[in-house]
Amino acid sequence: MPQSKLESPSASVARSDRNAPGAEEHPSTSAEARQGAVLLVRDAIEEMHDAHVADVPAAIKKATRQDGFVWVALVNPDEDLVTEARETLGIHPVAAADVVSGRQQPKVQKFSEHLFVLLWQIIRREESSDIELGQTFLYIGEGWLLTVQRTDGVAADLRELVTDSPAELRNSPIAAAYVIMADIVDGYAKAAADVESDLEELEEQVFTESTTEDHKRIYRVRKNIGRIDRAVSSIAAALRESTDHLDAMTIGNEHVVPYLHDLLDDAAGTAALINNQSRALDAILSSHENNVSARQNKDMRTISAFAALLALPTLIAGLYGMNFKNLPLVQWQFGWLVIAAAIVTVDIIIYVLFKRRGWL
Repeated sequence: MPQSKLESPSASVARSDRNAPGAEEHPSTSAEARQGAVLLVRDAIEEMHDAHVADVPAAIKKATRQDGFVWVALVNPDEDLVTEARETLGIHPVAAADVVSGRQQPKVQKFSEHLFVLLWQIIRREESSDIELGQTFLYIGEGWLLTVQRTDGVAADLRELVTDSPAELRNSPIAAAYVIMADIVDGYAKAAADVESDLEELEEQVFTESTTEDHKRIYRVRKNIGRIDRAVSSIAAALRESTDHLDAMTIGNEHVVPYLHDLLDDAAGTAALINNQSRALDAILSSHENNVSARQNKDMRTISAFAALLALPTLIAGLYGMNFKNLPLVQWQFGWLVIAAAIVTVDIIIYVLFKRRGWL
């Protein structure tokens, strides 16, 4: 199989555009250039420029001798690149198939040569406050780590994330994987905190008579809660059921165990919080529907009251408009004043009655 460089076509284009005469630096250029990268992780993270898939096994041996590991970081790779990485690193075909088969449920799977973790990453759209989901795949082996990010937007800079972590959390593949997983789980917690603020404001709107609640916002929050719930509940359950597998990966790096257990607690806590928020939103939605129904009933009563106020004058005016000669007061020159006064008096009486009943 021909050697292929670990970078996406967009990275190559970005690099050539950047080197073109007169080209200006684009903010996303550096991120795009790292869409396919082989990283040597020791005390620091060094990029192995011009590295090919076939070079990775030799790089792993070298990194292991230097108490480090090799990190292959991919963003939106094509199927061919995933296949080469799978064959080179000995990744099980079942685990690799998830990368190219579309969205899968968050999971943790143990294979003979590696541990596979799939998480959904929260992506917050600032302009609309909507939450979208990306996918991050982690393959953790002996002396190597493979990360694959799938997203329609700008991918998170995992390299910077691991670089900024304490030295003890970047000295092994499982430690670096923990840093990435912790950041994703922390994203769930932050999103849940934003939802909590939204819920407080919605409760204020729904239960305050002088305020009309924003039904579009209610359903947007409901959609966000659903997405967070699907992301965090699945991974919390998967991590809880795979504690033994995670602990097995920390042999020789036992200092990571407390961090992983704390990660499990954080995921479970966020899952419980978002579940409570879902129930709270159900109560808000029920109250909103009751408010809508009550307002509609009040509007119908008000409309009916005004219809009654207009019905009597219309009836009397219709009768006297027929020009019958024998109608009372028709022949008297001041009869119309008496009739007008009677209409006003009756309407006032009807208005007072409706007012007392709360219809007006």
